[in-house]
Amino acid sequence: MDHPYAPPSQVTEALGRGWTVLTANQRAARTLRHDFDRLKRALGLANWQPPAILAWETWTATLWRRLLLEGHGAALLLNPTQEHSLWREVIERDATSLRPVDSLAELAANAWHLLHAYRGRPRLNASTDSADTRAFSRWAMEFERRCTRLNYLTQAQLAEALREAFSNGHLKPEPGFLLVGFDAKTPGQTVLLEALQAAGAHIEEWRPERPGAPSIAASSRWVGLNPPDATDLATQLPEEFPPSATSFRTALIAAPDEQAELTACARWLRVRLTERPNSCLAVIAPAIEAERAGVDRTFLHILAPELEDIAAPPGSGPFEFSLGIPLTQTPMAATALDILRWVVAPLPLERIGALLLSPHFAASSSEHVARAEFDAFTLRRQHLLQPQISLDKLIELISYSKSSPHLPILLKHLRALRAFLRNIDLTAEHTHADWATTMHDLLEAAGWAAASRDNSIEFQTRRRWEDALDELATLDFDNRRVAFATALVSLERIAAQTLFAPESRHAPIQIMGPLESAGSTFDAIWFLRAGDLTWPTAPTPSPLLPWHLQRDLAMPGVNPARDSAHARRIAERIAASAPTVLFSYAEETPDGHQRPSPVLASLALESRSATEIAPAEPAPESVYLEALSDDTPIPPPPSHVLQGGAAILQSQAACGFRAFAEKRLFASALDTRELGLDPRERGSLVHDVLERFWAEVETQAALKLLPRTEREILLARSIDDALARHTTATAPTWNRAYIDTERRRLVNLLRPWLDYELTRPPFAVKSREEQLKDVQIGPLRLNIRVDRVDTSLADEKPAGEIILDYKTGPAKPADWLGDRPDAPQLPLYAVVSESPHLAAVAFASVRAGNAMELNGYEARKGVLPKSTRLKTGSLQEQVAEWREVLTSLAEDFHAGNARVSPKQYPSTCRYCEQRLLCRLDLTTLEADAIEDLTDDGDTEITDDIVETIRG
Repeated sequence: MDHPYAPPSQVTEALGRGWTVLTANQRAARTLRHDFDRLKRALGLANWQPPAILAWETWTATLWRRLLLEGHGAALLLNPTQEHSLWREVIERDATSLRPVDSLAELAANAWHLLHAYRGRPRLNASTDSADTRAFSRWAMEFERRCTRLNYLTQAQLAEALREAFSNGHLKPEPGFLLVGFDAKTPGQTVLLEALQAAGAHIEEWRPERPGAPSIAASSRWVGLNPPDATDLATQLPEEFPPSATSFRTALIAAPDEQAELTACARWLRVRLTERPNSCLAVIAPAIEAERAGVDRTFLHILAPELEDIAAPPGSGPFEFSLGIPLTQTPMAATALDILRWVVAPLPLERIGALLLSPHFAASSSEHVARAEFDAFTLRRQHLLQPQISLDKLIELISYSKSSPHLPILLKHLRALRAFLRNIDLTAEHTHADWATTMHDLLEAAGWAAASRDNSIEFQTRRRWEDALDELATLDFDNRRVAFATALVSLERIAAQTLFAPESRHAPIQIMGPLESAGSTFDAIWFLRAGDLTWPTAPTPSPLLPWHLQRDLAMPGVNPARDSAHARRIAERIAASAPTVLFSYAEETPDGHQRPSPVLASLALESRSATEIAPAEPAPESVYLEALSDDTPIPPPPSHVLQGGAAILQSQAACGFRAFAEKRLFASALDTRELGLDPRERGSLVHDVLERFWAEVETQAALKLLPRTEREILLARSIDDALARHTTATAPTWNRAYIDTERRRLVNLLRPWLDYELTRPPFAVKSREEQLKDVQIGPLRLNIRVDRVDTSLADEKPAGEIILDYKTGPAKPADWLGDRPDAPQLPLYAVVSESPHLAAVAFASVRAGNAMELNGYEARKGVLPKSTRLKTGSLQEQVAEWREVLTSLAEDFHAGNARVSPKQYPSTCRYCEQRLLCRLDLTTLEADAIEDLTDDGDTEITDDIVETIRG
């Protein structure tokens, strides 16, 4: 391998002769230029001529610009966005397919590129053999006709146009060209290179040499210097970069699964970097786009765990990805697009939340806490939550909320944005350039991405976004005018097609795909996913080109043998690009068992296991644990602070720590709100409707006397009144169909319930939704509300009280029993009522179907349609037992009994919101362990279980 401070010797020799170096990809060009500059600095030079190192696409575009400047060309070279627009217009006019036009335009552009790259355009019209290929033939003829009439030139036609320019002498080539990183050349590229040779240029091709070849110090020519001898050059280079003498080694690594393969790679890289900090290492994967998240997560954890901190600076790890991500996936551009979509139509609720929390929207470091609080406690808790929020609605919500004084900057920008919108007509048709200017001004009014706050990556993102706006303006090439929404769709597509990658930090570990690695050399390479199921990836033939035409022209994807041979050449090139090259594969994948890729058969690879290459980490040393008692008394809170009802006792029964955290520390998770009415609000509606209905009817006898028609009218009126109370704050734009659906649901639920009430023994409704304030249970004073109290009638005379608790979900009397009842609400009602003639307590299960029932305990037979056998001698004894249990729970809560003691582990913990504070971590348990613990449904947590979880 050549000296790490210099490009390969053949590259430097070519540059020294005044040649141009052409690379197959942009990454190779950037890397060679960087190595060249590093070498010049190492030699102590203060300035030098930039090297003529260009990627193929850059070189051809430069030649075309030169041709235009010299007056030998007049055609407009279309960029990909302009070409897509032209294809889209052609296909829309044809209108023979049900597929989305944009996807067809992309397929057509790709097919057009293949036709010209493989010089098959003259054969297209005579080769059509299906409806798709005939459609594309029509599109291609119309597309070509327009390009000819309007003097357009596509990128696919550029190589042929340049060939003609060299052939007729309009362009003069450089003395020579060195090709770097071309695993294969298309016929179009080959013909252009032949034209260069015919015009007098020399063409050579660089191939990576197997390590052990002469280093750069022995090269015969040097760029910009007189040819020095090896001794003189060695004295000019720093001693900390000795020439590489590592022997060539290749190996095949087998890992049990894909994660083990990735982990072994990361561990090997860490050892390699520790031993040789100045190494240049590469990680290559066939589908790096799909692997990116997993690679990033694993590499951070093993190579730089300190950067897992959310406050760690971005882009500061020992590795970087060569391939960028779509601009739409960057936070800054995503925020910009959300703002622009917002001025067209209301945004979904989750996108509004993302805007509020984004540092790139109405930026203010002083408001981020207030914005988070507004999002959590105002926006998401608004009554009858709507799925979309308009700009005016958000301004209204903020202006009339308690958060308004704390959000002045946000309100300022929202109002500025609204004022700006009042002065423009978004439905009017203007040029794309005009709309690009408007979009820029809109974002400025919204306080998008203040330049003063940019770090390096944000500065580069902003520049890339501005490039996207400039590209949008190029759509004026055909003088069309469009509305704002159409221009925005085009901008979204441009941003999605634009890849963003921060400028390379030249981190010691470079992560890339096989094609990106062409033209680069490294100290060591690890090739991931080299199994027969994952590599080589099969190219997909074009569905718009005739299959036999693609076969005859040797296009990718039609000849498996040819594609495999190409992949084999790539493998051989990678194996020659570093002294140490490791190929790895996972024996088991989600798609099944796999073996090494067959394209590796030509390489002499030594088989190794992942554990041999990267041994597992040693077990951490045991840490001394200090035991602390949970019995330390905690003083009770002041009475004005401690407020609540039966939920306090319910939490204490479930777990002392949960009750302490929720009711004394007031720790709670964010509500997971549902659009429209959530289950709690739906339950409240049922309560409200039944309260209104029985306020007029009062007794079962009156209900029986009501004609069905009048009963239906009364029920409908009760539902309408309840819905009116629950929907008064709703914006007039709210979809009334949702309310109508809820109305029908209530009718279908409560009509059968009233029929069920007719089957009960005689009763009269004594009270409805009665609130009892400051009732005492043990040392606590609670506020409770009793859903309903009926009076049982015998021979039309009162015969005791029936306490009912409405339930719209599952409920059973067993939930009232034990030292830690799951549902202590109704027992609490029974205790505090102190009724001398308690006839029954029951759940009123207002549920559809067979679950509709009245079930509980009764003091004598015949009070309830269905009763459960008492566990005590009488209902009065059961109430006395409840008083003892509830008093004990109240005393434990008041005394600060905060032991971590879930009643039924782990089911009690499954929906607990105190995971951040609690010492139990359910995520450490395997699913089968949880099933074993809960087989009988009554498993209590034990000391052994606690120790298992802590371990």
